[in-house]
Amino acid sequence: MAVHWFPSPRGAREGLRFLALAALTAATACSNGSAPTPTPTPTPSASARAGTTITVTEKEYSLALSPAQATSGTVTFVVDNAGTVAHALAIAGPGVSNAHTSTIPPGGRARLTVALRPGSYELWCPIAKHKELGMDTRLQVRGNGSASPTPGSAAASATKH
Repeated sequence: MAVHWFPSPRGAREGLRFLALAALTAATACSNGSAPTPTPTPTPSASARAGTTITVTEKEYSLALSPAQATSGTVTFVVDNAGTVAHALAIAGPGVSNAHTSTIPPGGRARLTVALRPGSYELWCPIAKHKELGMDTRLQVRGNGSASPTPGSAAASATKH
């Protein structure tokens, strides 16, 4: 003998909705009141979203780039003044003529973001005679296989850490 709880398929659906709601209510009532922690969705790192990052270490009287090469596109220079006097960073090359940081105090850090095309770029410290004293280097930028970015855009900031 079969027992039917619901006289029609519609009644069965309504009954299942009721049971689902009851189960959800019971689960919520038994929780500690905190929302469940969602599983994080993997996202690209900030450097992957923003382009290439190059660390520039400045001291009396040299510039060190890490890495010493880049691919065309958006490049952010993170400039650390490891010296005992103020420094800055300037860059010039294909499509870039007046990109520079503000003055960076000893122990300070600055960021300079520039759109670079394939080619050779000069980086130097524009303060006093620092360039002539050895704070001058070159960066080779190779193509990335896609369209070149629009040149000329640059953003800079400096902070003391």
